[in-house]
Amino acid sequence: MTVADVSGKGIPAALFMMISKTILKNFATFTTTPDDFSAVVACANDQLCQNNEEMMFVTVFFGVLEISTGKFVFVNGGHNPPVIYHKKENSCEFLSVKKNFVLGGMDGVPFVQQEIYFEEGDLIFAYTDGVNEAMNIDHEEYTSEKLLNFMNSTDLNGDLKNILKKIRADVAEHVGAAEQSDDITMMALRFNGKK
Repeated sequence: MTVADVSGKGIPAALFMMISKTILKNFATFTTTPDDFSAVVACANDQLCQNNEEMMFVTVFFGVLEISTGKFVFVNGGHNPPVIYHKKENSCEFLSVKKNFVLGGMDGVPFVQQEIYFEEGDLIFAYTDGVNEAMNIDHEEYTSEKLLNFMNSTDLNGDLKNILKKIRADVAEHVGAAEQSDDITMMALRFNGKK
């Protein structure tokens, strides 16, 4: 799974995001060393730094789930930490992520790879900062804390589409009549057990 957010707005930002997605996907597809995803992200970063005269960058959360074991290997490139739902404890927390640099900002930067193991029913929720930074008419942000509190007070064992709709509705309720201040992207992945 990959969730990313590009700096800037408009057509240049959209093009940079498209290029970022393509480069990251190509490196991930052709990697020859299993689980060496820190190298995948580092190579993608170096490629994005070439001819980047606009000094654009992209934050990325990149992870690969091994269905046979529940092992989830991930690299965080300056992105907000996802929320992990532990079914056994029926509770959510932010995933502990290393503070790696964004992609496209500087070449030759090392990226640290991490891993966790999912148990059956566990869920990961990744999102862009358009969620936690969504503002109401009083310029008050939704905040990461409110997101976590909402997820801890919501049944997360149902259909993923409905879970995403509930989170989106809570953000929309906070925003009210205010104009949307940033793009909102959300993604959820549940581990249904070893295959």
